[in-house]
Amino acid sequence: MSDPLGEDDDIVATFQVDGHAARGRIARMGAVLDDIVAAHTHPPAVQRLVGEAVLLAALVGDSLKFDGRLIVQASGNGPVRFVVAEWISGGAVRGMAQYDGSAVEPGAGVPQLLGQGSFAMTIDPGEGMERYQGVVALEGDTLAHCAERYFEQSEQTPTRIRLAVGENLTAGGGSKWRGGGAILQQIAADDFRGDAEADWDHCRALFETIADDELIDPDISAATLVYRLYHEDGARLFEPKRLSKHCPCNRERLLDILSRFSAEDQADMETNGKIGMTCEYCNKLFEFAPDEIPGAG
Repeated sequence: MSDPLGEDDDIVATFQVDGHAARGRIARMGAVLDDIVAAHTHPPAVQRLVGEAVLLAALVGDSLKFDGRLIVQASGNGPVRFVVAEWISGGAVRGMAQYDGSAVEPGAGVPQLLGQGSFAMTIDPGEGMERYQGVVALEGDTLAHCAERYFEQSEQTPTRIRLAVGENLTAGGGSKWRGGGAILQQIAADDFRGDAEADWDHCRALFETIADDELIDPDISAATLVYRLYHEDGARLFEPKRLSKHCPCNRERLLDILSRFSAEDQADMETNGKIGMTCEYCNKLFEFAPDEIPGAG
C-alpha cells in the first residue's frame, strides 16, 4: 500500500522522534475493528476491551522481525473470564472475550471486568520453533496500564501505551466501532542522541498528552497526530502496513475436529438432524449433517 501520511483506516505504522532515544508505533482501525467487535453482543464495556486487545496486539505484533504470531491475553476471576487477541505476520488480527453474563457498569475498567488474574504475551515463531511467553500479574485500571507493567517487569523496557475504542454514529442512525492506539518505547542511546533518560522523559511527557478523541477521530491521520506531538523535535512516520481481520474457521477444519469425536459424542451434539459449531472469534455458525463427517457411520 502507499499511504505515507497514514490517512487510511486499518493501518499500523512505526514512527521515530528525530534525535531522541524513543520510537513508537501508531494504529488506526475502522471497518476491521467494527467487524471483530460487533460480532458479539457483549456489553459495550466488554466490546471496548476486545477492541483494545486487538489494537494492542497490532501495535506489539508489528514490531516482530520474523514471521509468526503474537497472542495477547488477560484472564481473571471477574465477569470477563478472559480477553484474547492475536496478530499474525502480514497484519492479520482477531480477538474475542468470554463473558459470563454478570452485570457490568458502562465505564467499567479492568479491575471490574477481569478482577484479579494475569496478563500474558506469547510469541509463536511457527512450526518447529520454541514459543516464548511472558506472564505478569494483572495490575492496572486499563489494558494499556497492564501492558505497560508487562514491559516494565518482563522486558525491562520503559514503555507508554494509549488505547482508545468507541462507537461513532453513522448517517443512518446506527453506529460503528472505531479505535486507535499508540505505543512509545525507549531505545538505546548513542553519541548522536545523548542522554537517554532525559530524552525519554521529554518524549514520554509529550506522548501522554494524547487524547482519546484524537486516536478515534477519522479526520485525524496518523501523521497528523505524530506531528501534533513532536513537530518541534521532528518525527518520521514510516510506510504504514495494512491490518485485516483473520479467522481460520472453515467447514473443512471444523469437520476434521468433529471427526475426532466418538459416534456417541457426535450423537449427543446433534439437534434436529444437524450438528452445529460456532466460532468463538467471529461468532459464525456452521451446521453439519451427520453423514458429512469423515468416518461417520
